[in-house]
Amino acid sequence: MNSPDSTSSFKNASKVDTSLQRHHHDNLFTYLLGINIAVVIFLALAFGLPNVSNLYFTIHPSASSHGIKLFSIVILTSVLATFLSFLWMEVLQRHALHVLSATVRVSILVCLALGTISFFDAGVGGRAIGFFNIFSAFFLFLYYMSSRPSMAFASSNLRLGVQILQKFPQVFYFTGKVVLVQGIWTVIWLGGVLGILSMLTYRLHDANGYGYAAIFFLLLSYYWAAQVCKNVVHCVVAGTVGEWWYGSSNSESVSRAKVRTLSTSFGSVCLGSLIVAVLSTIRTFFDLFPRRGGRQSANACLDWIITVVMHHAQYFNKFAFCHVAMYGSSLGKAGTDTFALLRNRGWTALVNDSLISNVLSVGCLLVGLLSGGIGASWLYLTLNCTQTEAALHPEECETFSVVILSFVICSTTAFAISSTISSVLESVVITVFICFAEDPAVFERYHPREHLELVTAWSTYKPDLFLQSV
Repeated sequence: MNSPDSTSSFKNASKVDTSLQRHHHDNLFTYLLGINIAVVIFLALAFGLPNVSNLYFTIHPSASSHGIKLFSIVILTSVLATFLSFLWMEVLQRHALHVLSATVRVSILVCLALGTISFFDAGVGGRAIGFFNIFSAFFLFLYYMSSRPSMAFASSNLRLGVQILQKFPQVFYFTGKVVLVQGIWTVIWLGGVLGILSMLTYRLHDANGYGYAAIFFLLLSYYWAAQVCKNVVHCVVAGTVGEWWYGSSNSESVSRAKVRTLSTSFGSVCLGSLIVAVLSTIRTFFDLFPRRGGRQSANACLDWIITVVMHHAQYFNKFAFCHVAMYGSSLGKAGTDTFALLRNRGWTALVNDSLISNVLSVGCLLVGLLSGGIGASWLYLTLNCTQTEAALHPEECETFSVVILSFVICSTTAFAISSTISSVLESVVITVFICFAEDPAVFERYHPREHLELVTAWSTYKPDLFLQSV
């Protein structure tokens, strides 16, 4: 059992700060985000807009330019991603237990497939990743056989989260507005991409250092803004649920959480988002560009290391942002306090057992891959040369680089939109988890019916951890 003082420091501060007179934290990163957006807007207006109607990737004739085609395809696949994401959310809410079980089974098959494919990658690194995926599949299988209680537990927590969200429909309206802002940003960012492509048209198939740097900046710009959108939703949900938990919520809870997130806490949101964005950009580089001969093993190992670090950074952000939203802490202090709380409770193992997070991530990945596949195929059919054109002008009919780039653009934007929408469910579950760790007694005082449901789930599926919370 924990000592009496192990969580006292958290319970003393367990009243959510609903005031708007908080200290601003990490403001530097707010300014950096503004500079980033300004640069992309400049690229879009100065180079993208004037050249979009004159941008052709091949000599194959088209009723409109290939730049306009790419622009239209990205917009349409983004709309498709929005529809699929809301559909996935609805399915998960209605059939949580079945979806959780199916996701683990599919993950086992994916690990086996990736492990088999990795063995064809020459070098020690490729084989190492292959063995890692095979072992992952084996341990996932063992986990699946023993995780039926975990799945039922996750399903119970998800049902409670849905019940809480139904009390605050404004959260969904706000999420829709954020997705709209994200769509506008996608249009602006795509204009910047077209501006860069207009300058690299003749070097696109043989990118030099300038081309790599430009692509890196554009990917980082998009990932950063997309992460900010996602984490803004997360903080608004966390602030709203925190007020509800401690009995201070009313019809203005969502509005107060929104103002706090977009003012005093926005710098912390930008900082946490930048960390994940940098790692995501580096990882995308490894996936987007072929590995050079003689460096395959090192690249494969580095790719795996970056994936692991990014995974932990995302977990850090998810839990830290709950304290950022509820108490107005800086990102560093919020992360330290949150994980100290979980460690004192003995719940650190449960943090890594986030089935709901994994299922939502799989849904976002599927939406991204489907949208990317549709977008890349559509563009390929638009600009693919005939046999005669390819025979006369082979270099001007090269489509591989453009198709890959279009897949990355469509899948990235779709994944980002899906992540923002899915973050609503994940955020409410994580916030309930953190609040229950801090002060379960106040939950019983203000919300006895929901408390009974949550306590029943914990005592049934996680009895050892439940005893540490009372």
